[in-house]
Amino acid sequence: MILEKFMGRIETLSATIGKGASWLAVALMLSIGYEVIMRYGLRAPTLWSFDMSYMMGGSLYVLGFAWVLREDGNVRVDILSSRFSQKTQLYINLIFTILLFFPMAVMLLVTSLERTILSWRILEKASYTIWYPPIYPLRTILSFALLIWLLQGIVTFYRTIQKLTGEKS
Repeated sequence: MILEKFMGRIETLSATIGKGASWLAVALMLSIGYEVIMRYGLRAPTLWSFDMSYMMGGSLYVLGFAWVLREDGNVRVDILSSRFSQKTQLYINLIFTILLFFPMAVMLLVTSLERTILSWRILEKASYTIWYPPIYPLRTILSFALLIWLLQGIVTFYRTIQKLTGEKS
């Protein structure tokens, strides 16, 4: 019961973050539109547009990971697996989750956390443009998104086991 409640909260968090992050696409379009008008229409390019674009775009991308996993929206080639029974497909998902997803997610999260901690320690600034905005907030978002993605992966893995064993999910 407690485990189900916890998993439900992770799934709700994944959906909420993913849907909320989708608004970054609107902000990104407005930012780029503003830059285009300023640069080509008024010959007054902004200093901040490039940095804001990769920060918003990168955040949008990783904050959607968990939601896509929750919704089973990942792109996959089902040429072979679609020929198998539902049960065999579930076993294949479990095997690849153990062999590929968990090691990759843990490695990415650990690496991201290390870089985030260092970034905060030195108050890192982006050096791609002359604006030099702080980069540690972006690194924090990336680490947070990877953590939620890993937690959603654990929930999805458990839900797959439930389907195999016939338990209610």
